[in-house]
Amino acid sequence: MGKTTDTGFMAHALHEVGYTVRAWDADESQHLTQWSEAAGGFPFPVEKNATATFATDVESLKGGIDIVDVGHTENHPHIADSVLKVADLAILHMEPSMADWQRVTQPRTSTPITDIVARSAFARPGRQAPPLWVLFNRVRTGVRSAKDIRDMMREEGWNLFTVMIPVRDEIKQATAFPVERAAHGPFGELVTEMETRGLIKRDA
Repeated sequence: MGKTTDTGFMAHALHEVGYTVRAWDADESQHLTQWSEAAGGFPFPVEKNATATFATDVESLKGGIDIVDVGHTENHPHIADSVLKVADLAILHMEPSMADWQRVTQPRTSTPITDIVARSAFARPGRQAPPLWVLFNRVRTGVRSAKDIRDMMREEGWNLFTVMIPVRDEIKQATAFPVERAAHGPFGELVTEMETRGLIKRDA
């Protein structure tokens, strides 16, 4: 849930703190591309490749970060499989609710995200899947479900970011407007946490 919004803000926050960024729209809906166009262009390139050949088509950005917005894995597993062949980090965006928890862990008509990430190991050098981390978004202040879902997932061994993205109108409604000061808020805190955890790093 909210993955395109998160991706766009994360890319802007990374750019604002000095990373070289390139965004990829690997979602057939092309929401990230539409956002960039509506905003008059982002301050970094946004490329499109929503195909099962993403891994062979795309050459990684030297000295920077490629951030990829992938469509819902249950609807486009062929695209997700290809992106995961070359990803260094996979982030699951979800609302801390029982509905989202069940959709992620016990989908009735698709493959659980953990299995999708795990099976990518067979197509990767070293036969090791990328780390999978969970980013909670649309978090409401004072709602117990966020703590309950966090505790449940932590007990089951999930990697959980400490930073959670709150419900805010300026975030929810941002996908038709330019983004400013993304690094001054939760997405800036997320970049710091990723650096602290060694999930991203600046080139020397």
